[in-house]
Amino acid sequence: MQLNILSPEKRVVSSTEVSSVTLPGSEGQIQILPQHADMIGTLETGEFAFQPLDGNPIHGVITSGFFEVRGGESVTVTAETVELAKEIDPSRARTAQKKAENALTDPELDSKLFRKYELKLQRSLIRQQVAGREVQTRQ
Repeated sequence: MQLNILSPEKRVVSSTEVSSVTLPGSEGQIQILPQHADMIGTLETGEFAFQPLDGNPIHGVITSGFFEVRGGESVTVTAETVELAKEIDPSRARTAQKKAENALTDPELDSKLFRKYELKLQRSLIRQQVAGREVQTRQ
């Protein structure tokens, strides 16, 4: 089946032949295989992966968006942000984690800002996890 992954900034994956796609759906993790039923769903922040027909699995981090499966032969993912594991800077993710943790300790933080920093902390932890998996895969 063909996979396309898009963000407002770039086309991350274009018409790549894959044997499976795993996404962080709003109802939990979903794995899409060839001949999957047609569907449209929403995405949450989390790790995604896909298995190209001609290579090793590719992992990354995705934030909110949508996916569509068509005819069991095409998967299109449109997300706010997409970052492949090889693009992640672990030290930058650790810095983001520390900043978010520090911000969350402020007792005068309103609920809107608290949620913002909570999401930043979540993204930084997921990015570090995915980057670590990429390093292990290369070894």
